[in-house]
Amino acid sequence: MFLYLLVFSLLLILIFNFLVVNFDYMHPSILFVIPFLVFGITSILGENAYKILFHEETLVVIVSSALIFTLVTLLSQTFYKAKDQSCIALTEIKISKSVTLFFIIFFIITQLAFIKYLQAISVAHLGYAGSLGEMISLYDVMTKFWTDIFRELDVPIPLLYRVGNPITQGFGYLIVYVFVHNYVAVKKVDKLHLIIILLLCFNIILNGSRSPIFRIITMILVIFYILYNKKNNVKKGNLKFLFKTILIIMFSGVFFIFLLSLMGRENNLELFHYIFVYIGAPLVNLDNYLAFESGVSRSSIFGEQTFRGAYAYIAKWSGDDSLIFPTIDQFTFSNNGIEIGNVYTTFYSFIYDFGYFGFIPLILIIALYYIFTYQKLKVRKIQSNKVDFSLFLYAYLINDLIMSAFSNRFYATVSDVSFFKIIAFSYICHLLFVRRIKHKVIL
Repeated sequence: MFLYLLVFSLLLILIFNFLVVNFDYMHPSILFVIPFLVFGITSILGENAYKILFHEETLVVIVSSALIFTLVTLLSQTFYKAKDQSCIALTEIKISKSVTLFFIIFFIITQLAFIKYLQAISVAHLGYAGSLGEMISLYDVMTKFWTDIFRELDVPIPLLYRVGNPITQGFGYLIVYVFVHNYVAVKKVDKLHLIIILLLCFNIILNGSRSPIFRIITMILVIFYILYNKKNNVKKGNLKFLFKTILIIMFSGVFFIFLLSLMGRENNLELFHYIFVYIGAPLVNLDNYLAFESGVSRSSIFGEQTFRGAYAYIAKWSGDDSLIFPTIDQFTFSNNGIEIGNVYTTFYSFIYDFGYFGFIPLILIIALYYIFTYQKLKVRKIQSNKVDFSLFLYAYLINDLIMSAFSNRFYATVSDVSFFKIIAFSYICHLLFVRRIKHKVIL
């Protein structure tokens, strides 16, 4: 009953928000609710197969969070009510081809250094270097689940990769913005820029991950959507763009499945079970956790799991291993004994650290940032031939809002030092390599 009530409540909230934001389907309040609604529907489809018994605690947590986003949306609509969207004439952002070629070479050299690092880890642990897919899979498992063994191996990271990776990452994400901006401005696709983006994706694959590629996809969609709407003074959601977005997401899902074999992971799961593990099980796992917990904080320190990455970084430089906390994202099973993964939504770490009332301010902070930033981006003036770093940052982080239905992505990202390195080097590269050509903003 509570599962059906959750889906019905989220559907009503979604419809209300659509009306409030004038069918702007890229609005943060919409992007937050939709994944949870999809997870709820998927859980209903798998209710009998996985013997799902849903509880009221999960209903209250998720619906109250959706209502927080709704209230903040209403507040922002009131604040920006009298302001109109500005129309701009975008012009091309220019970066020297020699600079782009240099970074292509730098990317390749940096990635070769990382492959050498993967080989060293494989030799240290297994006594031999396997195929590239096997080495990527081993690195992924060791850094996520065998962290004690990984630390004991103590394989040094090559200096070239340590220095080159944040620089190339920063330039890579800058090029993502420039690539989309120039396409919207002059319908131009720079092949060298496309190579940089592909190298950025390959670097992500080498690190044993797929979700950062989805970050690039969502970043591209958001930048395109906002710049296109500002250029053409569009004030309402475009159905054609929505249809294309859905197709891109579906294609991305198929592509991510294909990446499993490329990264050395086996995928012998039945199709519905595979889908359920990713877009259903997180909700069920959260519910199973909340059903058997008192809702009292279990954290040994402030935000142990919510800010786990920040504590790990402090431990690295201070030598205090007590700040290295094991993950609580353990693999779990459905009520009839079927393994359904180790993803629990963002609320898992919030409630583990701060109890039932602790998730409210954490969600409120997320809602305030995304909604007010988005509203500001829609009405503010953007220079026609420069990177708007408010939009750059928002587009980079939008993936963390969407992925809230999976895990604690937002606070994990903003408390991770690598995030600040990427933003810093993107900004530095912008200052150094984007040609300064003055153009007036057209209102």
